[in-house]
Amino acid sequence: MNALDQAKSLFEQGVVQFESGQLQAACDCFEKALALAPGRPSVLLNLGITLMQLGRWQEAVPPLQQSLASQADQIDGWISLGMALNRLGDLDAALQAYEKVTTLAPERALGWGESGSLLREMGRLDEAIAHYERALAIEPDHALYRYYLSALRGVDAPAQPPQQYVQSLFDQYADDFEPHLVGQLQYRGHSHLIEHLPAQAPKHFPRVLDLGCGTGLCGPLIRPRAGALWGIDLAQGMIEQSRRLGVYDHLEQAEAAAFLTGCDTQWDLVLAADVFIYLGALDELFAQLARRMQPGGWLAFTAEVTEPGLSGDRPHLRPSLRYAHPLPYLEGVARAHGFQWRGHHDAPLRLDQGRPLQALYAYLQRG
Repeated sequence: MNALDQAKSLFEQGVVQFESGQLQAACDCFEKALALAPGRPSVLLNLGITLMQLGRWQEAVPPLQQSLASQADQIDGWISLGMALNRLGDLDAALQAYEKVTTLAPERALGWGESGSLLREMGRLDEAIAHYERALAIEPDHALYRYYLSALRGVDAPAQPPQQYVQSLFDQYADDFEPHLVGQLQYRGHSHLIEHLPAQAPKHFPRVLDLGCGTGLCGPLIRPRAGALWGIDLAQGMIEQSRRLGVYDHLEQAEAAAFLTGCDTQWDLVLAADVFIYLGALDELFAQLARRMQPGGWLAFTAEVTEPGLSGDRPHLRPSLRYAHPLPYLEGVARAHGFQWRGHHDAPLRLDQGRPLQALYAYLQRG
């Protein structure tokens, strides 16, 4: 068998390994194939995609670029390169990649949608709206494009985000979430929320629920005061990160209100750190919390509050795709479901566009 035939055989083996989930084995096959037959665009493309699947984003860029240098009409190649560059934070280069997609395949909604998201992140909101409109014209039933447009236009916002948006967002960033949030954005909501539990709250809580636990930032902080400690999160990737800490007694992938509806535990403390921004309307959640918390039990949460002048009777979806909640709305929902407001204060949550973002830290008690 000559070198080209060996390279072809290795490439085919790599495809089989990739499809069976053996990503490192697939990567090895593609690299061996390239050693025998350098520069093959299809092999370079598959190597780049496999490296992305392995989370090796920086390594994925060169083979994708090499593939496109030889075969510039590869739409999947431009999409993959855009994804990798976006993940690495090179938004300008990622936008250029997606603009190639919109040029080569203007009938594909993905290119318009992804470039719209990049433009939104870059603060180019009018252009982002135009790109989302193009995407939605191609796929009129696409819930996410409608959601993005609602956030940018400030009208017709859904009461809650599409579940697939929140789940995919946090599954995608599970591995990098904590270094980015705590390291780069200097997030402190978890520690501030727990450190400022009111003095009249018990020193020990028999049953604690970390609602939207994420990677488990609250877990080690509340563990010394908790008997049984549970965490739930919509994203399985986040649950896997939390499990590695070894501080939770039970972890479960679930949507918050659905979990509370189905459980039979009566909680003594429920924490919701940086969670309400991804829930929107809170009436159903508070109804289920009222059913599943001990009389006298504590609820501690953070919320982003609305700007002065906005209506106080409903949450507002911001261009950041996060919901802000007016204080009167939060007070009204709490009161309607039997919670007594024990205190709140404003304090920094994290950085947003390099500036401190203030949040509401609230402490309620079940009546």
